[in-house]
Amino acid sequence: MGELTHKATRAAFGKAIELTLKHVEKDREKGLLQLVDLTEKFMGDNFPSESYEGARNLIRDPESKWMQYVNRALDEIDPNVIKQTALNLGFEAAFHGTKTIREMREVHQCNIPWLILMDPTSACNLHCPGCWAADYGHKLNLMFEDIDSIICQGKELEVHVYIYTGGEPLVRKDDVIALCRKHPDCAFLCFTNAMLIDEKFCQDIIEVKNFIPAISAEGFEETNDAQRSRGTYKRIQHGMDLLRSHSLPFGVSTCFTSQNASAVCTEEYLDWMIEQGALFYWIFTYMPVGTDAPTDLVHEESAHDLCAKCEKSALDWYPVATPLWNGPGFSPKRANGPFRPTY
Repeated sequence: MGELTHKATRAAFGKAIELTLKHVEKDREKGLLQLVDLTEKFMGDNFPSESYEGARNLIRDPESKWMQYVNRALDEIDPNVIKQTALNLGFEAAFHGTKTIREMREVHQCNIPWLILMDPTSACNLHCPGCWAADYGHKLNLMFEDIDSIICQGKELEVHVYIYTGGEPLVRKDDVIALCRKHPDCAFLCFTNAMLIDEKFCQDIIEVKNFIPAISAEGFEETNDAQRSRGTYKRIQHGMDLLRSHSLPFGVSTCFTSQNASAVCTEEYLDWMIEQGALFYWIFTYMPVGTDAPTDLVHEESAHDLCAKCEKSALDWYPVATPLWNGPGFSPKRANGPFRPTY
């Protein structure tokens, strides 16, 4: 797709999203069905025809958990953020990016990732048991120019999704926002402990419209504070309150351990996340990494069996709950330099 055609198609897709959002109070079903028609026109055989028909059937069933989820997002999220997210995750990443990445894999005869994960810094304002970041110290950083270069190189291959881990990425939140501003056609997600989310940062997210935090929470107050230090649960809730009050999307990331595994996949915990305003839930197994990392936090039950239980409970109750296990993954860029696979 040439540059002019790409821009024109993105603009047309953006207009369609705007029309859909205008329909939400009048005829939501009609607007969403029109968006599916447009998506099928643009994305074509990127997805099987059954997927588009399945989406239409879901839209026609307002009682389904997926439509309740979509309606909640439309009611609670800033429409400008919805539009930008749909353009970047939908049009750029899922449509144009996926199609081009497949072609580039053939051209270069190697795997090209759909997203890139990197650590802007090893610095963190907490010291959680078992976290590898503490072993790296607080002085390792990717310079702004390095992160920007990675994104620019990624975009040349049509990679439009970038995830920050740490350390605590929001230690570098001025740079994080500057990169969002410089690359408005990309979606940025970030694992964060939420301690540095404040009013100004929320206003910055509203401005750029392409940043979504995944807040690390390890259960309710007792189990969370045992893992992340006393008082962090209340501060996590405060960060969520700020994001929700500004109609900003966010999710929850949980690492289950021997201390919290019995709580974090319960209906009570999932209800709490929904009440807080979270739109997705990522679940990780605890892996002792680093010097003297506590091994007693590893759950006695096999990771496979426990993950299967978590997956069923979460997906039955929460539409966008994603178990992220310890299988081979993409190669993250660490703040201290080397790329390496995750296992």
